[in-house]
Amino acid sequence: MSTDQIHKACVTGMGVVTPVGIGIPAFTEALKNGKSNFAIKEYVIEDRTFKYVYGKVEDFDLKKNISDSEFEEYWKLKVKRLRDISLSTAYGTFCALEAWHQAKLPSTIDKSKIAIVVAGSNTQQQHCQDIRETYKNKMQFMKPSYGFNFLDSDMIGVASELFEITGEGFTVGAASASGNMGIIQACRLIETQAYDVVMVIAPMMDLSVYEYQGFSALGAMQPVASETAEIPLYKPFDINHSGFVYGQNAGAIILESKQHAQQRKAKVFGTISGYGVTLDANRNPNPSVDGEQKAIAKAMQKAGILAEQIDYINAHGTGAKLGDHTEIEALINLELRNKPINSTKSLIGHGITAAGTVEAIASLIQMNGNFVHENLNLETPIDYPMDWIQSYREAHSIQYALSNSFGFGGINTAIILEA
Repeated sequence: MSTDQIHKACVTGMGVVTPVGIGIPAFTEALKNGKSNFAIKEYVIEDRTFKYVYGKVEDFDLKKNISDSEFEEYWKLKVKRLRDISLSTAYGTFCALEAWHQAKLPSTIDKSKIAIVVAGSNTQQQHCQDIRETYKNKMQFMKPSYGFNFLDSDMIGVASELFEITGEGFTVGAASASGNMGIIQACRLIETQAYDVVMVIAPMMDLSVYEYQGFSALGAMQPVASETAEIPLYKPFDINHSGFVYGQNAGAIILESKQHAQQRKAKVFGTISGYGVTLDANRNPNPSVDGEQKAIAKAMQKAGILAEQIDYINAHGTGAKLGDHTEIEALINLELRNKPINSTKSLIGHGITAAGTVEAIASLIQMNGNFVHENLNLETPIDYPMDWIQSYREAHSIQYALSNSFGFGGINTAIILEA
């Protein structure tokens, strides 16, 4: 194995919270079964009703979920002691614990050689709104813990204390590309040999009514008529797509250098063999074929592979009309036509800042399970020569997978996962 290969980052642990399942086993079954869980969220403000469709997580309670898990008693006791953390951070904490548990990192590991990368920014909007509403007429009674738990970096503090990690930690914000960007920055820490292990945590982006309405006013989020009681179908890549649907999602992965993983005989779920990042020099939310194409090309070049070697594409696939067309045009320009392609968002909604991390996990689950999940509600695909995955397929071998994430502000990212 070459020196470059030795220092590639590989995945040894994963954890998720999604609307279709809490934890990797439940998420895996949901991917296989084409399960979704969308609901209507309703707000009444000044006698006006505002409705939004979203991917809803059922029955999440950090302490109960951990107590009911197979984690060692040591971790259950540590979680019981956690106080005053937001729902966003609680989701991230569960994911981090599951990933750590799956990675089976030894208790003797040098914690100064572990880093934490938190993928996402502005993730606690509902938490901040709840505090404002609770204390607007009694500011003098504000809980002191709000002085630090409203910060995105609180996720770093919680994780570093929980796992006694003493390396470095930072947050990475890149709008809807944050999940991928967190993975990419973690890979760079490993490839430069700064750290042996990096924990990437993508906590839930917890929206308040103002973010829902902002996305809706922008025309990005799928609209819901105020008088409707029906949940509209989320349809990425279908000719009747009409915008994205938010989903309550969080994910975490443990990355290690191949050398470190091999030395401790760890199970490896896949390797991040390539990645690419570009900017469009454009503040606005409209996507760019050229920018997306260049990011994907960079990822393939770093991985040292050709278009013909990619077996599966986990698309950004938000269901936005312009976004869906732009992504497919970028792929076709790179000779990635007729490739098996799906959007995990069709099942779980758009996790926004967490999306890239959760979708990388979905790609790895499919890679290790030799299947590809259904692109839900894809009845009439947009007219491009792609191998649209309209139903579950088993016995589908994946050696190389491409996972795309693109963010407002002209941020384009792509990663190549290798079995």
